[in-house]
Amino acid sequence: MIKKPVFICYILLLCLTAIFPANTQQTIFNVPNADVTPKGYLYTENEAQFKAWDSQKIYILTQYSNLGIGHNTDLEASLYNIRSPKPSNATMGYGFKSFVPLLKGKYSEREFKLTVGSQLLVSHQGDGVGNWSYTHLSGRIPLLNARLTAGVSAGTRQFFGKNTVCFIGGYEYPVTKRFSIIGDWYSGANNNGFYIPGISCKLSNYSSLYVGYRIRNAPSSGQSGMVIEVNAFIPVFVKY
Repeated sequence: MIKKPVFICYILLLCLTAIFPANTQQTIFNVPNADVTPKGYLYTENEAQFKAWDSQKIYILTQYSNLGIGHNTDLEASLYNIRSPKPSNATMGYGFKSFVPLLKGKYSEREFKLTVGSQLLVSHQGDGVGNWSYTHLSGRIPLLNARLTAGVSAGTRQFFGKNTVCFIGGYEYPVTKRFSIIGDWYSGANNNGFYIPGISCKLSNYSSLYVGYRIRNAPSSGQSGMVIEVNAFIPVFVKY
């Protein structure tokens, strides 16, 4: 079971993210997108996945932190697998994400990118050390300006519950400056094996909200349920 102090700390993190400017996010829901944190900023994202309306209740908490270092790259530290009612396998991921712009010049408005990322996974509860790596291509389609993402992810049991290789994909469609329709998918039957459609909404210059519903690929992936995220960009004064 998740201890009460963990929930209290998580709520405090949610409150902190509401007081700093938010511009975009570094995942769609669970699939990393093609954005990286701007140089000199710390990005924080807090995510709750839950199902609280029947006997099969679940609570899964995740916290992402990224530091922009320039050169289309950020450094990442993420806390995964804070779960209830099943025992947690709390795991820290330490790594990076970087992208390479493609077809610049004539097609620059399409924002074609090759993105790569990797994290060293360290279990805090005796389940050893593993890795999560991914790569994907992304770009915006004409007229709609929606960004489509597709690629491959490979990871170990510390994050996925088992060693797995899967397809990842997603879409981000900006309907207005404040409102977007988004969704992502990990293939296969693993801890991330869900399709998550939803919306993102910029509530103000200081806060954004992301709401979705995760639909499992298979019973072994876990329970379907709600997903709620908030994020923030915090300026840090680091000399490079």
